[in-house]
Amino acid sequence: MVLAACAALAACSPQPKSEARRDTTHYLPTIVSLNPCADAILAEVTRPGQLLALSHYSGDPRAASMDAAKAAQYPKTRGTLEEVLALHPDVVVDGTFVPPATAAAYQRLGLRLETLGIAGTVEESRAQIRALAALAGNPAKGEALIGRIDAALAAAAPADPARIPALVWEPGGIVPGDSTLIAELLRRTGFTNFAAARGLGQADQLPLERVLADPPRVILAAGSDRALKHPALAHLKATTRAPLDPRLLYCAGPTIIPAATRLAEVRHALSPLPLAGGAPAAAPLPLAGGAGGGHVATTLMASK
Repeated sequence: MVLAACAALAACSPQPKSEARRDTTHYLPTIVSLNPCADAILAEVTRPGQLLALSHYSGDPRAASMDAAKAAQYPKTRGTLEEVLALHPDVVVDGTFVPPATAAAYQRLGLRLETLGIAGTVEESRAQIRALAALAGNPAKGEALIGRIDAALAAAAPADPARIPALVWEPGGIVPGDSTLIAELLRRTGFTNFAAARGLGQADQLPLERVLADPPRVILAAGSDRALKHPALAHLKATTRAPLDPRLLYCAGPTIIPAATRLAEVRHALSPLPLAGGAPAAAPLPLAGGAGGGHVATTLMASK
């Protein structure tokens, strides 16, 4: 199929390079992104005319890993070989699971293929930003993005040294492991990973019954699953429930900024209420509404 597609397309032959791909000092490669997490980073570190298309995921507001207004500025592609070749890019950025036949076709046609994996830490995300910015020929833009991320993390750090157990609870009772970006963001914003402290790993399940028997101080409800809004949770008087936009769990890169901001909002809003035994309880936060931050990112850098 791949060979037949190449034979059928005049786009398979080398194309002349546009002057729009140059600046006054050096050649800037054109890029097609097929990875939703790369989309968000590349939109920040490329210059006008460099980023030819984003993945189709960034065209879906329910799944986008980047700001919808920014995503709307770019064409989208579903990642077929025909679509990519028709755009004549210099570089294709995809997830780590690229079909071997497709990768071979890119190589045969002279297209550079770069892959982006999952960033499990802030430092890994910084490295990915620097790599993509260098690929685009704009390292200063990468450093500027990292600077904004670091500033957001610094602003989200709590003044109170106490760490509050928080459960990030996704539909189906899915929880994140401790070697994930969201777990690091919890630690940076004054929380601990409640599920990991109970021996649960990435994508393990924590059913409602166990939450009711052993409740956390905070439940960060990421999604609209019925269990997340079960009326029995209202009886957990010492537990605060707060919504967390699930799109903040998809990717790293610029999504770290609204994710850290949202977690800091929840942490800051916790106020002690007296209980019968003298132990403090957190005041409930509204369950309705968005996740905050004005921006939309497993925990992270998910490959396509």
